[in-house]
Amino acid sequence: MARVSIIIPVYNVESYLSKCMESIVSQTFKDIEIICVNDGSTDNSAEILKDYAQKDNRIKVITQKNQGQFSARHTGLKNSTGKYILFIDSDDWIDKTLVEKTLKCIEKYNTDVVIFGAYSVKDNKISKGMYSVEKINTKYKERILTLKDYENDLFCLPPTAWNKLYRKDFLDRHNIKFQEIRNGEDQIFYLHTILTAENIYVLNENLYYYVKNRLGSITSKSRKTTDAPISNFYIAENLLKELSYKEKYISQIINKYFNKTLSWYGKCDKNFKNIFFENINKLKKHIILEYPDGWWKYFELNENDKYIIIKIKILLSKLKWNLLKEKHA
Repeated sequence: MARVSIIIPVYNVESYLSKCMESIVSQTFKDIEIICVNDGSTDNSAEILKDYAQKDNRIKVITQKNQGQFSARHTGLKNSTGKYILFIDSDDWIDKTLVEKTLKCIEKYNTDVVIFGAYSVKDNKISKGMYSVEKINTKYKERILTLKDYENDLFCLPPTAWNKLYRKDFLDRHNIKFQEIRNGEDQIFYLHTILTAENIYVLNENLYYYVKNRLGSITSKSRKTTDAPISNFYIAENLLKELSYKEKYISQIINKYFNKTLSWYGKCDKNFKNIFFENINKLKKHIILEYPDGWWKYFELNENDKYIIIKIKILLSKLKWNLLKEKHA
């Protein structure tokens, strides 16, 4: 049984996979198992995994029909034996000291989760992007955090699955799962994690290299063709009800996902726009009915609104809500 299980979902990444695998097999901490879940790849990814597995007995390759990244990660979790879990996307790579440094932290501070930063990579240029530790407020870094420390700002930490080391028994105990969608599938995983973790440690280092806008990836599509933020809102709402949520949490969830839903509409593919418009209006009616005291009741979306118009309308709706709230205070 290895100390750390590294789970890698793989789907048609032949141009990136070797770099990812090299960064994992060369880790300074050696007691790891590497679980590669081939999610129905149709390119040369399966052969690359086979070659690596023949050279390194720490590598386990599992092949399944294409079901999406959420399914591949679940398969990896079911087959993991390590005390700790690390997720890595197969088009990214990691610093050779990542496992060693994060394992040291999680054992030293006895936390459920250790968070670390990620560089962004675009067109082979490395930068300190949206998931870097520089984007995290200094007050959260290099210290043990509990929910009380960030309950007024649930999204103050990177909302991804892959820049964290987890205790497996923590994930199992709280039944933390990825939602079954093909875009943004780790959003609820993140939320469930930070709401139920007894403690979290934020390591002030960038140890992951996140490749942005890879050709062929879902996130590289400039025009949106799913209503993932709407799905995420309903799943998040149900999660908070299960956890006996506080009102301050739901307002943050609405702000996060209603905002994102509206922004996505401004980037929506024309063939999906009519369906998305209907779903947004259903979501808005639900939110106003269930949570009437918020800026969203002042927002009106027109079918032909462009992205910039939507952003301005959001700003004006929030401004109106704040002004009226102060007037009646």
